[in-house]
Amino acid sequence: MKKYTAILLVLALLLAALSLLGCSNADNNLTQDQAKEKLAALMSKISFRELSHAPDNSWVGNANPINELPDIEVKYPLSVDGGSRAVEIFSSTEKSSRDGSGWLDIQAKAFNRANNGMSVSVRPIASGSAIGYITSRTYTPDAYSPANPLWVEILTAKGVSTDLITHKLVGNTAGILMKPDTHKTFIEKYKSVTIDSMIEAVLAGDLVVAHTDPNVSSTGLNIMTSELAAFDRNDPFSTIARDKMQAFSEKVPPVSPTTAELVEVANKGLADAILSEHQAWQSDPSLRKWVYTPMGVRHDSPLYALGSSDSAQEETLKAFAEFCLSDKAQNEATALGFNPTDGYAGLQSAFTGRELQTALEFWKQNKDAGRTVLSVFVADRSGSMEGEPLNQLKDSLLNGSYYINENNYVGLVSYGSKKDITIDLPIAQFDSAQHSLFYGAVRSLESGGATATNDALLVAMNMLVDKQEELGATDAKLRVFLLSDGEQNEGFGLKSVRGVISGLNIPIYTIGYNANVKALSELSSMNEAYFTPAESSDVIMKIKELFTAQL
Repeated sequence: MKKYTAILLVLALLLAALSLLGCSNADNNLTQDQAKEKLAALMSKISFRELSHAPDNSWVGNANPINELPDIEVKYPLSVDGGSRAVEIFSSTEKSSRDGSGWLDIQAKAFNRANNGMSVSVRPIASGSAIGYITSRTYTPDAYSPANPLWVEILTAKGVSTDLITHKLVGNTAGILMKPDTHKTFIEKYKSVTIDSMIEAVLAGDLVVAHTDPNVSSTGLNIMTSELAAFDRNDPFSTIARDKMQAFSEKVPPVSPTTAELVEVANKGLADAILSEHQAWQSDPSLRKWVYTPMGVRHDSPLYALGSSDSAQEETLKAFAEFCLSDKAQNEATALGFNPTDGYAGLQSAFTGRELQTALEFWKQNKDAGRTVLSVFVADRSGSMEGEPLNQLKDSLLNGSYYINENNYVGLVSYGSKKDITIDLPIAQFDSAQHSLFYGAVRSLESGGATATNDALLVAMNMLVDKQEELGATDAKLRVFLLSDGEQNEGFGLKSVRGVISGLNIPIYTIGYNANVKALSELSSMNEAYFTPAESSDVIMKIKELFTAQL
């Protein structure tokens, strides 16, 4: 009898274990209603309180409270140092890299060796990021070589003097990459891949195209403005263009910073196609089988002298341009994926510099397709964030608040241990009153205690679900922005909350301060979002870029 009892006990334990495993697997596939039910159950076990903070109006009339540009020597060091008398060039990052292995780096080193009395230095920096340094006069190089000429139109509109050295250092284009099967189906229905046919296919629900952020990405700016011009050929900022942009934005995933993030979006099955440069396509083995079609203006890396460059500097730049256009240099470029042979002549930009600035603002105002946007910031103020990390977090949130659309709804949660989770600001429309309350709440944050990240995330998601129901905004976009070092050590584990996060399908954008990258990346990877590593030198700029793109 004892033998049978023992066997039954073992069987019971095995069944229980299998049951638990089944529940665990089921949790990863919860419907939205099931996720809400589980969220309510978990919330009953979480301790939190709501605080009231005095408003702080010091943001009013203070458009640039913090220098958001990181120390250029730390964030964007020279990839080629030609010495103290060298002519310095800001170079877009597809042709220059931090380790000095890019095509332009190779040419600069060879030029410096071959030309007595002439030398160049190269500083790799994304074309859009370079604009901030130059227009603010924070740092002005002797020359600038963006991926395309659109950025120089913006510089000119902002009063920066430029002098064209050459319209082309190396051949490249921007365009759209489609998976092979997607491209075949597209051609069967739409005959050819153009800006107009791509827009038509997206609006018809036949194609999902992931975009990069036009504020920092040359490809993103190029294709966004090409789309905008196509929405209304007579007036790209008309009501017709606005309505088409909103309808189009409804059909595309949230923008990503770089092509690398776009590839991840596509690999998750969230897009059939992505934006890319020709060279990026050719240099990434994972993309080789995709089909590329060029679009928009060409990306031929023009070279401009900036400011009051003297005759010796211009002579050096002209000599360097001639060196880069030699057969040897161009053959090396072709081997690295530049110089496409498809004969694409490119389009002329339909926008002046001022209109390009208007286009970026027009995009920001309409990228959410007219839908209500509800966001909660979740700020880690645990003991591990004490000192500089928390100060950076506060500065970045205060500065980032200037880039939030006023019609968005915003709330704030902060946390330490599982007994110290606070709602510092209930969700409300981000008008001037809410902005002042946000400012006051952020400035009051103080560090201490353990780290209950997932408990705080549940509180934030519960706030979003409740506010959505209160507003009756069934089509609202819900978002969480988690600012943390990722070192959770208390409260619910990720396995306990994974099903809720996936089922609610709320993107969690994570910003890491000297962070546990794996933990934060895993949270972001669940629902269309991404992890942003915020180094101490550039955290404020990273937050600005994130808020400009997503809020």
